[in-house]
Amino acid sequence: MLLRGTLIAIAACLAGSAMAATCGPYTVAMYEHGALYYHSGAQWSGIDKDIVDELARRTGCELRMTRDSRIRIWTMLKEGTLDMTMSGIATPERESFARFTPYLQSRNMLLLRNEAAAHAATLEQFAARPELKVAVIKGFRHGTTYDAWLDRLRKQGRVYDTPDYSTLLRLFQYGRVHAILQLSSNIDALHRDAHLRGQFRVLDLVPRENVQGSLVISRLVADAPATKMEQALRAMREDGTVKTIMERHTSPERALAMLVR
Repeated sequence: MLLRGTLIAIAACLAGSAMAATCGPYTVAMYEHGALYYHSGAQWSGIDKDIVDELARRTGCELRMTRDSRIRIWTMLKEGTLDMTMSGIATPERESFARFTPYLQSRNMLLLRNEAAAHAATLEQFAARPELKVAVIKGFRHGTTYDAWLDRLRKQGRVYDTPDYSTLLRLFQYGRVHAILQLSSNIDALHRDAHLRGQFRVLDLVPRENVQGSLVISRLVADAPATKMEQALRAMREDGTVKTIMERHTSPERALAMLVR
């Protein structure tokens, strides 16, 4: 009887351990975007990748990173065919199908090619010159002021909606567009880019309109693992891990400005 009881207890412990360890696998769709996720040699690197790696380590969840366009990521989340993504900006519509836990803040800045900057130093001056065009990444939200400005230009056929970050930068580099919108977290890397260095000016035109980037988890993911990952991310914010990760990929000053207060 003693042996039988011992075996039952061991089996229960093993079953409990297996249940505790079952978290995932979950697919986390990433997208190329400056310091958040970028190609580094033969590997992918960035703030978002390091945060996913740390979340997996702390929670024991199996998180499988893939790469896709931003518009497809939001479409898949809405359709219920994707589990997670990173640095997403919450909207009422998106909150209907996903849960958001913020971990960074940034704001959009207008980057103007030098030849355009000589004629346009404000959003209104840019809008008043019909030959000037701007490119953005399809599926992005840029804040109330910029989105309203883009809607005006879009009606005039002056906005290029690009599928990804690389295409956006190529259009800007070769002068197909005169301006792009970029998060402040990406500015340092763009100043170092050999293809763009010295070709543009940065205008901080809406300094009070910060956006928050969040861990995004589909509402179809069970509550227990979703809560576990959200709590782990909050702990990473509080113990300084998120700040340390940011400093790997941008300047200490930029990292400090990106922290969610």
